[in-house]
Amino acid sequence: MSGDSSRSRAWKDNPHPRYWWHRLPGTDYVPPVYSDLSEDEWRVLREWYAETDRSGPIGECAVPLISLLHGLVMGNRILRIAQLGTCAGYSALLLGWMLRRMNAPRGLFALDLDPAMCELSRRWIVRAGLEDFVEIAEGSSLDERSIVAARKYLNGDPELIILDSSHEYRSTLAELDLWYAALAPGGLLVLHDVSQFAADFDVTHAGGVRRAFTEWRKSHPDVETFSLNSDSRSMEAARPLYKDACGVGLIHKPQHG
Repeated sequence: MSGDSSRSRAWKDNPHPRYWWHRLPGTDYVPPVYSDLSEDEWRVLREWYAETDRSGPIGECAVPLISLLHGLVMGNRILRIAQLGTCAGYSALLLGWMLRRMNAPRGLFALDLDPAMCELSRRWIVRAGLEDFVEIAEGSSLDERSIVAARKYLNGDPELIILDSSHEYRSTLAELDLWYAALAPGGLLVLHDVSQFAADFDVTHAGGVRRAFTEWRKSHPDVETFSLNSDSRSMEAARPLYKDACGVGLIHKPQHG
């Protein structure tokens, strides 16, 4: 049954770093993002994990962030989502299943620069039967043509933008300017990896998402923003209330003005 806690226990004893949430004390339950899944959906997700465990790549967001997105999307019937950086397709699958439950076709435009990641993600989207709900597009998030393509697929400005791409400082700063302008009024932009710990993900060693977000906030003082766990320095330290030490940032575009 979908509420069976074995859906969490399945990974509780797995030492791989990607399963860190399932090893936390007290997580012997099924978060809604998993308990909502049908048996067929759960089987696809388990098979996706099995394949990526064997051959990679590994870089998906974990339970805290996808649960936050689950509440935003399903609690508010968000119908137009742009995702910058899809990696192997974990969040594209889960967001696609949310959109299917809401009967919201053409709801997710997921963009990635890596052809291999796009091919892998597309294969799993087809396997999950989500072709009517998710578009995996190959392209640069710094190319204005990608915004045109997103608007065309979604039939309007994105209501939610998820930024989880290169993690490089300069690229992230440029993405924030470019995609904030494309965000629908009243919409929300969510950034993964805003913490001090996650700044090390920047291969250019220029400060990563944390620096880009900090500078963007200072240059847009009239825009509502919020940062969770920006001061987290390690995945091994005591867990904060929001369990992902990589942190998350929120940008809310005003409805008017």
